[in-house]
Amino acid sequence: MANSIKVFENSLRDYLISVKKDSYHSDEKIEYSYSNLKIYMEPSKNTIPHFWVSTGISAACYTINPVTAISGSMGQDDRYILLWANRPNINGELKKQWAYLVEIASVRPDENIDEEQNKKNKTKQKSKENNIQEASEIITGAGSSNLRERARTKNFERIVEK
Repeated sequence: MANSIKVFENSLRDYLISVKKDSYHSDEKIEYSYSNLKIYMEPSKNTIPHFWVSTGISAACYTINPVTAISGSMGQDDRYILLWANRPNINGELKKQWAYLVEIASVRPDENIDEEQNKKNKTKQKSKENNIQEASEIITGAGSSNLRERARTKNFERIVEK
């Protein structure tokens, strides 16, 4: 199974909780039902751009462009997941994440290249991953507290240096 994509998980969880707040259930019950929500992509198993959503025993696979269900079902949440994934900012980030994962899968350490080149490739890959993570957090609205904390520490470091 591929690694989960935490930024999208947080965004979808917040969206589902906000959509369902009008129901008769308490907020705690709604939040608890999505506490184990996972989103992941598996480019090595299927070349069609897709993402998986799972909660507990339910799992469903959706294509990215256009957003449609391929397999599985999330029950009543299917329509909300489709609405969430069709949002332009989310859909664009899903496409970028897919392209990134495909690129990562194609760039493996090569035995023919020296160790120094492999180290350069790894650091380049790490910085690109950090940039994508930060951009995803900004666009999806998830992780805004992390971004504020990073800004505070940068400002503090600048003050201390002076």
